[in-house]
Amino acid sequence: MSFKDSTSYQRGACLISEKFTKQLPLLVWLHPSLAPRNAIVLTGLLEATTTADLANDKSRLGYHLLIVSGRSTTHFYPFPDAKGLGWDNWYRNYDRSDSKKINVDVQTIDHFIKTAKSVASVDPKRVYMSGWSNGAAMAVEYGLNTPNISAVAAYSAPDPYRDIDDPCEQEPSPPYLTPFKILYNQCDVLGICTTGKAFISELLSRYPKLIAEFNVTDALQSSVMNPPECINSTLLCKGILVGGLNHVRWPFLLNQQFFGFLKKYTSS
Repeated sequence: MSFKDSTSYQRGACLISEKFTKQLPLLVWLHPSLAPRNAIVLTGLLEATTTADLANDKSRLGYHLLIVSGRSTTHFYPFPDAKGLGWDNWYRNYDRSDSKKINVDVQTIDHFIKTAKSVASVDPKRVYMSGWSNGAAMAVEYGLNTPNISAVAAYSAPDPYRDIDDPCEQEPSPPYLTPFKILYNQCDVLGICTTGKAFISELLSRYPKLIAEFNVTDALQSSVMNPPECINSTLLCKGILVGGLNHVRWPFLLNQQFFGFLKKYTSS
């Protein structure tokens, strides 16, 4: 699928949809920065499109998978991720009535979700967001600022509002208390396990009715730690050593944790 956004940038997306006879959930996945949308092959999410229970209904197994492409843009991350393919979660205009100034990534995701609903048998009460790294930050921010997103389950998201080097830090004031879950590595790049924990804790302190889960996995990425603990090692976890190596692996063994969270929630 293709779409030209309001800046005339050509956008693309891929909809994986079997010819299901029943309405099934739609899972929207956003790739990491500096990686194309075909990074989806590293996640195990393609293989699960016909078997996962996202509808909380064993008679409706499977889901439609919408993989949206980002664009070449500025990221406020350290080199080499300062510019390139990805998502602009720093420009936070989600005003759909402001067609000239709305974040074009938001405009693009909106368009492709609408298109997916028009061509596939989508359960309108089960539209879910997911993503990896920069794509995870965009998925969480999008979910908190968009109606009719049922829930978000994302991996290794930098703080979408006040991350390292953010030139315009903001206190989150989400208009929608969309349930979300973020899974981090105990040792994650740039210390985002620690900053992610702070992001979620601060949101929960101001919005006690919000459902927001902070989960942590170890280097094996085979289980969720209880209690969730980050490793605060500048040498290992803030550079490209252990933290970086963990960050570039999707925890496919924990996909069922994501599915189990998402299927609990529907939109009105």
